[in-house]
Amino acid sequence: MEKSGYPFLPMSMAKGLLPDTHPQCAAAARSLVLKDSDVVIMMGARINWLLSHGKGKQWGEPGGKRFVQLDIEAEEMDSNVEIAAPIVGDIGSCCEALIAAMDGAGIAPPKAWLDQVNTRATANMEKMATRLRNNNDPMDYNGALGVIKDAINDHPDTILVNEGANTLDMCRSIVNIHKPRHRIDVGTWGVMGIGMGSAIAAAIETGKQVLAIEGDSAFGFCGMEIETVCRYNLPICTVVFNNDGIYKGDGENWGGGDDPSTTVFVKGSRYEMMIEAFGGVGVVARSPDALREAVYEALRNGKPTLINAIIDPAAGKESGNIGNLNPTSVVAQRLYPQARKD
Repeated sequence: MEKSGYPFLPMSMAKGLLPDTHPQCAAAARSLVLKDSDVVIMMGARINWLLSHGKGKQWGEPGGKRFVQLDIEAEEMDSNVEIAAPIVGDIGSCCEALIAAMDGAGIAPPKAWLDQVNTRATANMEKMATRLRNNNDPMDYNGALGVIKDAINDHPDTILVNEGANTLDMCRSIVNIHKPRHRIDVGTWGVMGIGMGSAIAAAIETGKQVLAIEGDSAFGFCGMEIETVCRYNLPICTVVFNNDGIYKGDGENWGGGDDPSTTVFVKGSRYEMMIEAFGGVGVVARSPDALREAVYEALRNGKPTLINAIIDPAAGKESGNIGNLNPTSVVAQRLYPQARKD
């Protein structure tokens, strides 16, 4: 990447291979580079839903993209879009061949393109910076993740484990990773319930401090692994983003009756008491300042810690705007707008 000089976009598990703060990193201009680039080189990544399956103008159309794909599996070629230059083989040896071929080839990115990407990335980061510095009580996702971003910046050797819905989506884009293999993500299948197991494995295999950022729904699938964390006295700090539900904690039961919405959890759940039951450290954090104090103390002392981070139940949104795919929602919006308004 550095030899080519072109912008790069790391997928979630590749964050840190080059630091997210690298001057060529285009993560803060993701929409621009995916839409306006004319050549996309896929290095081990797959053209799946995270990249909109390569949708848009394709090779041969005016303004279309050409795709170059490096993958060890030949059947991955042309699986979603036509690949102009398929390269099948081991990533390491393929990259060595590309690096050798660059010598004397006169490869240099157009300055106008680099300026466009850098301008967009800088503007987006400046816009986000203000949101990450709020001290709301209860917290929103931006304020809470601003703390996590600072914690990883100040402790770059910490391994970040992340799963959830809003907690996952926003953490992916906000928190910078500085070293290879220091972010463990649920991957591309939308899996939940592997976070605490991954945190335990990372702590045992590496001996490093682990920071597990869990949505409350995701934590519900694997929370009892807190006992294992305490039993082996592992240096894991778990932060549960508690917004009282899935996506948002203020949903209504559209079916009527006294039952709660299927996306709403028990209000005011005391997740921190779970780890206290096993001898660990439990903390409640209602503001970014309180969360900062708790996270930094956990990273300092290395004790098994669970922080119940109270997030405003109204702060979330349906992940990936999935509500647009909900037939009930679409019908209600199109056929009964007055009913929804009332």
